[in-house]
Amino acid sequence: MTAKILDAKNAKVIQRGRIISLAPVLRQLGTDRKGVITVMLALLLPIMVGFIGLGVEVGMWFQLKRDIQTAADSAAIAGAFDVASGSSTSATVLTAATTNATSNGYDASEDTLTAVNPPTTGSNTSDDDAVEVNISSPVNLLFAGMFLESSITVAARAVASTYTGGDEACVLSLSGSAAKSINASGGAAVTMDGCVMAANSTASNAISVSNNSSLTTECLTTAGGVDLDGTITYGADCSGATTGASQIDDPYSDLAIPAEAATCDTETDPDVDNDFTLDQNDTNGDGVVVFCSNISINDSTPLEFESDTVYVFKGADLSINGGSDVTGTNVTFIFTGSGSDWGSVSINGNSDVNLSAQGAGSGDYAGILFYQDGDTTSQANNNFTFNGGSDTELMGVVYVPQNKVTFNGGNEVDGNDCLQIVANEVAFGGNAIMSNVCDASSGVDPLYSEVYIKLIE
Repeated sequence: MTAKILDAKNAKVIQRGRIISLAPVLRQLGTDRKGVITVMLALLLPIMVGFIGLGVEVGMWFQLKRDIQTAADSAAIAGAFDVASGSSTSATVLTAATTNATSNGYDASEDTLTAVNPPTTGSNTSDDDAVEVNISSPVNLLFAGMFLESSITVAARAVASTYTGGDEACVLSLSGSAAKSINASGGAAVTMDGCVMAANSTASNAISVSNNSSLTTECLTTAGGVDLDGTITYGADCSGATTGASQIDDPYSDLAIPAEAATCDTETDPDVDNDFTLDQNDTNGDGVVVFCSNISINDSTPLEFESDTVYVFKGADLSINGGSDVTGTNVTFIFTGSGSDWGSVSINGNSDVNLSAQGAGSGDYAGILFYQDGDTTSQANNNFTFNGGSDTELMGVVYVPQNKVTFNGGNEVDGNDCLQIVANEVAFGGNAIMSNVCDASSGVDPLYSEVYIKLIE
């Protein structure tokens, strides 16, 4: 018998003569949960997979960021090393940076790398030794494409620069290529007390000590190689010469010639007057005396340069000869000129010379004793020479960036003097005894013998 609903309002049916209520059945259906999880899982699974995939994709972005940051860091350091070599150009810095970045995951077919010296952004744009590297890498979107309309680029930036350290140097040869840029020959006996000798030359014999010569120094360091046939005695902390080192920047290249050098002051013949005084020579009363003719001192009568004075030799030479007795405290000698006329100094033949530079707090020329203009032409008659048998006490910096400083035969710069030689080349012949005992009062800035590279941004 077919069921027939008799009372729809009360959900009752008659089945085979019996009246049956549907309410319990409907209540049972309402509480039945069988299959719901499957339905919910089917609905939520695409969303869950999407979030998991998006999380993995973002993690890949962070990994890429770390990878290209490593490449940028190493590229900046490589570029800074190229700058420290002293022969860098924009092209060589970029090549060094790109080569190093490639070995650390940089892909030139997809990524972009720029390397500039000095940096064009950040806080080190005035640091000529610094290299800035930027690397960018495009990312193809996967799940993120559901939320982002365009692709993204992951970028990294690094800046590296040089800093100096190690032991203090008292001798620095600036030439980048000269053979024997520091040279001890002719039976020289050179003692450099408590300091390092450094050469920027990349020549295979940048530092040379020939047979029958001896050298005592704290240590030797050079960008090139050494040729040491003589007797070498190192300090306790030095196991031997350091070769292939980074070049050291010229520490005084930014020091300018005084504006007063444009005008010549009235000169006094030292052989007649035997005393340089501000009253006679300092026309402007500014503590700067300018000589435009050679000064040759040949008299044993004691001669004293006026204290707290800068003496400028404009196209003029200073010669101290034959038994002269010359002193000067808190003085600076500057040699400049133009064309083919440039100033230089020579101290010769059994002269007695005692000169000291201005101390700390004395202005631009604190610590500077002899300073030759960096524009001076490189030629033999512009060299600085300290010759045979003189009893010389020099305290301060001897700076000759384009020419050679030579100490020959029997020179002794001893005691507790603070002497620093920075020249294109430095040569020793005969006995030369020097010391380097500098303190804060000397005004001589420490010159460190090693160059390091570090990330600064």
